[in-house]
Parts: sequence; structure tokens; C-alpha cells
Amino acid sequence: MMKKIIITISLLLTICYLSFGQTANPLVGDCVMNIGTNAKYLKDFRIQLGKTDEQSDLRYKTNMSLWKNTKYRFTMCNTEESQGQLILSIKDNANKIVLSSFNKETGKTYSFVDFICNKSGIYQLNYDFTKRQQGSGVGVVSMIK
Repeated sequence: MMKKIIITISLLLTICYLSFGQTANPLVGDCVMNIGTNAKYLKDFRIQLGKTDEQSDLRYKTNMSLWKNTKYRFTMCNTEESQGQLILSIKDNANKIVLSSFNKETGKTYSFVDFICNKSGIYQLNYDFTKRQQGSGVGVVSMIK
């Protein structure tokens, strides 16, 4: 009898976790669906920024620990109402840009970029929208298997 109760409680807790653990934001779910079959979701960052004329670094900044010899995929998605496309640059602990989803020379924006980490450490992820436009988006970090 006790074994049945424990199994039932465990099952209910698992169902609650799975149902409430799902994102309420459809943009996050859609973006996660685009990371690829060989990628494992790690984390997402929800970004909402207004338009600005300020010419500084990318406006949304966060830190993330990345591990040596691991291949990561950074996927950027934005809402249809966004005036710009979500872009990303990654800086190492020396504040040097090691990866960007925006090519300044060609003006091309990539919806995802892959990064093989050569040194474990804390990296700064910087997000913004092209031309400092306003927008809402999500950046998804995944690990490539």
C-alpha cells in the first residue's frame, strides 16, 4: 500500500513539473524548436529593448559559464513586431569579442552561431537589435552533441 502511494505521489510530481515547467512564452518554444535535433537546450534569455540612438556596446548583457572543448549553439529569435533583428556578441574574460552573429562588413545577421569553447570560464553574452531598433526576442543557448 505504501509503495503505491509513493509511486502515485512521484508520478503526480513528475506530471506537475513537466506541465508547469513548459514555457508560457510561445516565442521561446518556437525558438527552442529551431535549435536542431543534435542540440540540447541549456538556457534562454528573454530580451525586450526600446529604440535608442546611443552608440555604445550591445545593451542587454549577461554572463554565462562555458566549458572548454564544448560546442555551443546560440540561436536568436525575435517577434514579428520587432523593428530590428536580435544579434549577439560574446566576450571573453579579457573583454575581447570571440564571436558575433552580426558581420559589420557585410551587414549580414545570422539567426544562429556555433561556438567551440577553447577555454573554460565566464563569458559575457551581449544582445541587442540591429541598428539599435526596438524589439522583443529570445536568445537560446544549447549544447551540440
